[in-house]
Amino acid sequence: MKIIVAGAGAGKTSSMAQMVLDRYNETESKIIYVVTYTNAAKNHIEDKIKKLNGHLPKRILVETIHAFLLREFIFPYHHLLYGKQFTRVSQIKLPHDNRLKAMKIKELGLQKFIHVEKVTEVAKWIVYGKSNDKKDVKKKREEVLSIITRFLDSVFVDEAQDMDNYFLEIVKVLEEKGINLCLVGDPKQDLRGRFAFNDLIDTFPDSVTYKPENHRCPVSHVLFSNSYIFDKEKQKPMTETLGLLNYCYEDQVDIEEILRSKKWDYTYIYNKNERFFTNKADKNSGEENLEYELKSLIAKTNLMENKIDKITYLLKKKVLNKIYRSEYYIIFSWLERILSINLSDKDKARLAFSFDLILEKSDQKGILVNSIDSIKGLEGDNCIFILTTSLAPYFFKEKADKKKMLNYLYVALTRSKKELLIFVTKEVKKKYGEEFLESKFQSFGINKLKHNSSKDNISIV
Repeated sequence: MKIIVAGAGAGKTSSMAQMVLDRYNETESKIIYVVTYTNAAKNHIEDKIKKLNGHLPKRILVETIHAFLLREFIFPYHHLLYGKQFTRVSQIKLPHDNRLKAMKIKELGLQKFIHVEKVTEVAKWIVYGKSNDKKDVKKKREEVLSIITRFLDSVFVDEAQDMDNYFLEIVKVLEEKGINLCLVGDPKQDLRGRFAFNDLIDTFPDSVTYKPENHRCPVSHVLFSNSYIFDKEKQKPMTETLGLLNYCYEDQVDIEEILRSKKWDYTYIYNKNERFFTNKADKNSGEENLEYELKSLIAKTNLMENKIDKITYLLKKKVLNKIYRSEYYIIFSWLERILSINLSDKDKARLAFSFDLILEKSDQKGILVNSIDSIKGLEGDNCIFILTTSLAPYFFKEKADKKKMLNYLYVALTRSKKELLIFVTKEVKKKYGEEFLESKFQSFGINKLKHNSSKDNISIV
């Protein structure tokens, strides 16, 4: 097993693409998997391999981690070990209530759907097992693993800091079975607070290599972000650009004028407030839930099965128009009339949940900015980091107890290739006072911006 710890701007994707091709040239027939957590990252890795090799070889499969686990473990083997077959995956939004959530997952299972939130856990059962497994299940598991090792040569894991404890156990079993493993990640960018990658680093210390290069950020940004991380993970700036680190106060500037004054690639915040909101609510997830609920209602009618998809599409289109101008009870009555059925209280609650998801963004006011979660992995020449009271204690080094919060801070400080502006919110200024803030920024070597209201111009004091 190889574990590579590489921070922001270290060129992780390019390095991994070359390692994958090197392994490909060393082997003859077995499959090599490259897995990551998002489709965007998947496409990025594919492009890097094609750029280096001219094409993507057939034996190199690039997938999301969920697609890998579904294709190679859950779909072909779950029914052999546990008697239930899954054939499809669902990404619908689950209720927050644990009881309702469990009911929805069970209902999906009866239709041979596995919810995306359960994929790594169920895959772990197949590879690692359950505590109450009987002898015949354990025997079948060994047979399954034997089959997998016959065709699977390697698994390369990108963004390994996002792995959960279920996938951690899968990795350990594959290591025991002789599968070639290479995991590349950055513990400093674990925003989910899972820390499974840290556990792997601690378990296999002799397998760990640290890659300290930072090709993205200018010198001043790298040195400043280094002050928040462990010595062994500190980075070396690989550019000669000094870069700009500036700050300003919300109550002394016009943020909209600042945004117009130059091209800012990303403006981001840890948590929204009354002046800034993020695009966190996913309208598509609401529409997926609505489609699922409508299809479930239509299945209760006497309509022919081959017409369900068409009727669902038409109903969904009508409902999407109605939810912005009608009360929910009016839509419920309309559906009852159209489908000739009576909606139960449970049916109405589930429909209302999907309506709420779709409408969640409609009443948001203020300036739309990115969340720090959404800009992880991205970079831009000029960025604005909106500092709120959540991250301020960590930024000013009053606290260092929550590693997850320090990870958010690290990501926020390492997106820019030229200029980073620290935008201090009103709440932060009220909490700490301007005298304290001025002293802190001076000690950090961060300059204050002077805003010239007569011109669209920002200059350094």
